[in-house]
Amino acid sequence: MNIALTDDHEIVREGLKKILSKQSDLNVVAEAASIKELESKLSEQQIDLVMLDISLPDKSGLDFIKDIKIRYADLKILMFSIYPDEKFAKRAIKMGADGYLSKSAKPSEIINAIRKIEKGGKYMRYELLEELIFNPLKSNVAAKHEILSDREFEVLRLLAQGNKISKIAENLRLSANTIASYKTRIQEKLNIKSTAELIRYAIDNDLVEKY
Repeated sequence: MNIALTDDHEIVREGLKKILSKQSDLNVVAEAASIKELESKLSEQQIDLVMLDISLPDKSGLDFIKDIKIRYADLKILMFSIYPDEKFAKRAIKMGADGYLSKSAKPSEIINAIRKIEKGGKYMRYELLEELIFNPLKSNVAAKHEILSDREFEVLRLLAQGNKISKIAENLRLSANTIASYKTRIQEKLNIKSTAELIRYAIDNDLVEKY
């Protein structure tokens, strides 16, 4: 299996390469520190699985899942992130990812996840996978942001990272009015009155990195 590692921290990529090198049939054939680099690697060679971080300098890995699946339908995606799996795993799977691992995962779990995905399965912690399959509405009660659409969730995270509406519009290739409308809907759904409250909500729910 040919694997591409996408993470903007070289030390993380080196650690993963060391773990994967112990499996004779798992070959790290490409590395990328951004979505732009990943796109270039995917166009250059045959890759079977991408290990993809959420926080990347040019675009969120989470928000890139659908783009990858549209262009490379057979490509497997294993999210590998510092964010807690209970916050992002179910949404990532729903968006098209084949698995989700926290960066706190043990080497054996990383290999197990890749093997399960290789066989056509999905990988996340059993408790989360069971909830996704048998009780998909449960998380809507536990976390208000689960009712947001994928685009609303994307805009929420970008706003919480301190991006202005004009910048978000430019990055997403949408109008500023459209982004402003998304912001209004997000605040209505979450019962939030201000941008400051929105940022605090995202931080309190581990939806953005804490600096």
